Order: sequence, then C-alpha cells, then structure tokens
Amino acid sequence: MWKRHSIAAKKAAGDQEKARNYSKIGKIIQLAAKWWADPSMNPVLELALQKAKYYNLPRDVVDKAIKKWSWQLKGEDLKEVFYEWYGPGGVAVLVKTLTDNTNRTSANIRTIFFKYWWNLGEPGSVAWQFIPKWVFVIDAKFEMINDKWNLIEKLIPLEKEQAEEELMDLDIEDIDYEDWNLVLIVNKTNFSSIWQQLKDKFYHIIDSAIHYLPDNTISLSWEEEQQLSLLIENLENDEDVDSIFHNKK
Repeated sequence: MWKRHSIAAKKAAGDQEKARNYSKIGKIIQLAAKWWADPSMNPVLELALQKAKYYNLPRDVVDKAIKKWSWQLKGEDLKEVFYEWYGPGGVAVLVKTLTDNTNRTSANIRTIFFKYWWNLGEPGSVAWQFIPKWVFVIDAKFEMINDKWNLIEKLIPLEKEQAEEELMDLDIEDIDYEDWNLVLIVNKTNFSSIWQQLKDKFYHIIDSAIHYLPDNTISLSWEEEQQLSLLIENLENDEDVDSIFHNKK
C-alpha cells in the first residue's frame, strides 16, 4: 500500500501548521464549489466540507471559500498544476498543487528541488507511471440523534471485520488501514455511486480525493529514503502543495 502524503493524512499540531492546512483545505473547498455551490447537489463539495469539519476549520473560512466561486466575493483563478521528477534512487514523484499564481508556485517548487540537488522533469516524464483512483477515508459510522430538539451526529467506532464484510458488496478495488481508519480505493468512474452507498450505510467519511497510485514500486536505500523524506517535508510546507505521490515501496 502506498503512503498518503496530503494535508488530510494527519491532523495539524502547531499553530503554523494549522494555519497552513486551513489555507489548503480552503482551496479544496473553493475548487469544489466551482462546479456547484450547493453541497446537496455537489458530492465533491459535500466531502470537502466534511473534511473542513473534521479539521475544525472556522465557519468564516469555509463561507469565504464557497463565496469566492459563487462570485459573491472576488476569487482567485485556482488551477491544479502538477510537477514531476525522478528523485533519489530513481524514485518517481508527482506533486499536485492548487495555485492562483503558477509563476510563484513554479519558482517555489524549483527552489526546493534546487536546494536538494534535484531537477524537475518534463511534463509526462513521470505521470505515466501513476493511475488516478478515488480514495475514501472512513473513521467511524454515524447516526443522527435528537438532543434537546436538535439533530446531532453521533459517531460509532468501527468494527473493522464487520465493516470489511459489509463493504465487500460495493464495487471497491481495495481496502487498507491507516492508523484506526479504513482507506477505500475506488475506480474514478464509480465515485458518485460509492459515495452514495457509503452515506446510505452511515459511514463517516473524513477525507476523499483523487490519488495517483504507482503502477509499480521500487526499493530505496536508507540514505535515499532520508533524502526523499526531507524533500517531501519541505514540499509539504509550501502552501500551494496539495498532495505528493511517489512509487517508493
């Protein structure tokens, strides 16, 4: 199983990291709202809002992100831009950014690579080794209960064996574990139907996005792994970097 490197892979610890993650999740919401600003009609936006709730984004940050794409506020022209290269030991790395200024982002990414003596590859030189899949991360089941005339969501811990058996009926390609969470890998074309079925079965989704999974993996030496980890750590600190994918075992 590949290791996820994204802003949703773990909760923020320090204030600086938290502020960076708020900005990144705000961009995800903003981009999702581009297609439809009503989450009841837009599953991608609904899942982005669920992620925001899980990471305790302030309501004003969420509202501002949605309004930027509904033209109630002036919004940036956000784009998905990918950068790719071969790193230590020949590992293939794909970096997904969300940016409103490609010149700034390219300069920042190149500076990080130059610092560690690696050069960016040409578009397509690495991406062909990765397959886009939709990934759902589930931490619990839920039920809606009435508390003093208010409907609130009550989370129920997962029984993993029971969940696996129940999920076998769905068109899921693979199930894995990340800490205490279930990670489901789904064909892109099945996203909407799987999302609806998970909701119908009361699964609590804390993250969902397209991930680029390696077609093959390679082994690195200890020194090469340290070089790659340092590079990834510095890339993750850039506000425009959304996700990082690689083919290290």
